[in-house]
Amino acid sequence: MAFTAQKHVRQVVATLEKTYPGRGTALEFKDPWQLLTATILSAQCTDVMVNKVTPRLFAAYPSVCALGHADILAVEAIVKPTGFFHNKAKAIIAESLELCEKWGGTVTPEMDFLTGLPGVGRKTANVVLAHAFGKQAVVVDTHVKRLTYRIGLSESLVPEKVEQDIMAAVAESHWNSLCDALIAHGRSTCNARRPDCDACTITGLCPKNGVPEAKVPR
Repeated sequence: MAFTAQKHVRQVVATLEKTYPGRGTALEFKDPWQLLTATILSAQCTDVMVNKVTPRLFAAYPSVCALGHADILAVEAIVKPTGFFHNKAKAIIAESLELCEKWGGTVTPEMDFLTGLPGVGRKTANVVLAHAFGKQAVVVDTHVKRLTYRIGLSESLVPEKVEQDIMAAVAESHWNSLCDALIAHGRSTCNARRPDCDACTITGLCPKNGVPEAKVPR
């Protein structure tokens, strides 16, 4: 099936923003370091589960340096419900240790700084930039990646390319609100296996790339 590019980007963005006016992340946090840590834990895990784990984690390790010098087995026991707990415990200890010993516990709101920390990729960095610092950033999670292809904003399924395509097609002032809306839309309506096109507010504008037997607008 050939890819069809989106011809009405502004209208699609405006409609999605109107449909999902809520802004922000579902992850609960008090400062940039807590959000950074929670986002690492959220990989292949629901935000609901992460929010159940982080209060216990931050109660046991209330500072960057406390977690950075923590016993890994103790941390693994706390974060185990989030899955992949060996790697996640190692990652959150490593980023905390570097922040503690090299940067005085301070998270700097810059992409290069964040991605320079152990275990931090562009998606995690963009979540922190957008939701801890209020900067415009393109967060490409599984929902955003899937929907940008379906809607016709990006032909790629590679997160870095999807990010670039959104940045090129959409005005910077809408990056945060669009990504938040896409995530909400992916969870509520446009799921992976059975998208509810009848209930979709942009169904008349969506080329439905990759959706079998979908009614495509002319």
